[in-house]
Amino acid sequence: MEKGELESDWVKEEIKEYWDLTKEHAFFKDGEEEKAWRNVLNDEFGIGVKKLKILDVGAGNGSLTLLLSGMGHNVVGIDISEGMLSVARKKAEERGVNPDLRIGDAESLEFEDESFDAVVSRIVLWTLPHPEKAISEWKRVLKPGGRVYTFETDSSGRRKAGWIKRNLGLLLITLSERKNAWKRSHYSKEVNEKLPLGFEKASSTTIKKVELFRKGGFADASVFAMEGVSEISRKNRKDVSMGYKLARGDIGDHVWYYIKGCKPK
Repeated sequence: MEKGELESDWVKEEIKEYWDLTKEHAFFKDGEEEKAWRNVLNDEFGIGVKKLKILDVGAGNGSLTLLLSGMGHNVVGIDISEGMLSVARKKAEERGVNPDLRIGDAESLEFEDESFDAVVSRIVLWTLPHPEKAISEWKRVLKPGGRVYTFETDSSGRRKAGWIKRNLGLLLITLSERKNAWKRSHYSKEVNEKLPLGFEKASSTTIKKVELFRKGGFADASVFAMEGVSEISRKNRKDVSMGYKLARGDIGDHVWYYIKGCKPK
């Protein structure tokens, strides 16, 4: 497979199709949540920092890409889903920023070695069939001394919804939102089995993720809390409808954190 070529297999095809149909997902709910995220990014990339070239892997509809672009950085955002990227482009135009948004595979990057000062991702690891391969690619495209960040939620408190609760929840969503909630409400069981860091898997722990980065060459990979973001996120999720709560199960305390590592010089 050539560098940057989308790995064409049935797992990624289903993942792509799912996100093409889920365009609204993963942007900030309100200005307060966005401000909390901006504060975190300012601490790492903001005041007094030179203009950086940053790759946002799994950019989705642009949550990180647009904030970092608004801070003056040169940002490239890639995603497997054209549907998500179309939303990101619209939001970028509304905000007056111009990031480079393109189709791309997190596990097979088209960029040359040592092209970026930083690589970022936001709740992407869980949806990768080969996360260790992705981390190797992220390290490859980083300049010596470049930094990698992955922003994650702690899913240790999550419990899978039972069959009755899940279907009752989907019925409530269908009735209240007048859409077929059963149609691609999530990945299929077969695809979930191919995702080693899936939300409900025992392997999807903070410690396991840190170990992946350390094994991938980021010996100093460490975890940092995002208390402000977690507080706002928990408050906002109190408004989630009963249908979604039943369909998705207990999602725990919804604690946000990020893993940061540096490529050796």
